[in-house]
Amino acid sequence: MDGKRILLTGASSGVGLATTERLARGGASLVLVARGEVALEEAAERARALGAVAHALPADLADREAATAVVEQAIELLGGLDVVISNAGAVVFGHFLEVEPEDFDRTMEVTFGGAVNLIRAALPELRRTCGSLIAVSSMMARLPLPAFSSYTASKHALRGFLNTLAVEEREQRTGVRFSMIEPGPLDTPIYGRATSATGRSPARLFDAYHPDEIAKAVERALDRPRREHVVGGESKLMTLLYENVRPVGELALVFVDRWYRLGGEPTSGPGSLWEGNDRARIGDGHPARRSGDVVAFARNMLHAGRRAVALGPALLRPVPEESPAERPAKRT
Repeated sequence: MDGKRILLTGASSGVGLATTERLARGGASLVLVARGEVALEEAAERARALGAVAHALPADLADREAATAVVEQAIELLGGLDVVISNAGAVVFGHFLEVEPEDFDRTMEVTFGGAVNLIRAALPELRRTCGSLIAVSSMMARLPLPAFSSYTASKHALRGFLNTLAVEEREQRTGVRFSMIEPGPLDTPIYGRATSATGRSPARLFDAYHPDEIAKAVERALDRPRREHVVGGESKLMTLLYENVRPVGELALVFVDRWYRLGGEPTSGPGSLWEGNDRARIGDGHPARRSGDVVAFARNMLHAGRRAVALGPALLRPVPEESPAERPAKRT
């Protein structure tokens, strides 16, 4: 990847920050984009410390004009673009009828609309350079995630959009290459910083991949594009279960929903939908492991089993939804 000119969004935390560091070590020239200016500059400083050229351009990609301006600046700063990595996203936690309509729409605007705005602005340049578009999506592009309906809808929409776009670019023989990376549960700040309709954050994940596992997949996609790549054995198994034994997959997801809704910490503030990151960080304290680490997986499952026993009957019955009167005050 040495010398590749890369624009990366969502660069200040989680997979974006892990990818920033991995690309920087590989000698790429980077333009990094996120909403939080301080956290984004921290990410750029990390990249520079690893020897990379790195520019920080804070922007909200849900704003079409801002997305266009960022792409134009990136082309000017780097002298062109060889790769665009769409990674930015944010979530609201809560069942569909608990979530404020504004929060639902904002999730779609940031996670799907922001990607569309970015790609619309960057595609002509990628056609010129026969470049690559890599999207960090989610296994939720293939199956549901209860309590995150808007995020799931965004990822389903992104998958359909990118697959359609790939066919169009193939027909036009532009040479633009497409890759979608679809990870499962990750140790990232996206959960802890989620906007919440219940006043509580999602419970800690019982098992999660380290974000650098996804950064590795992004790095591989630079030279060996894969149209769709579900990362991790656990993610592949759950996807296959839902796609091939739907009733069993749905039942498993019911218990995932109850797990998320039991035991989360109280939240304060508007959350990531409405605020950028205040500092750069990759993980958020979830039980992270490397792909293929059987010992860590077994340890995480043991801890999860103990937690399930402690929750006891609560996991066997629906978690009551919040009534409208109990919802957090509407955001301004």
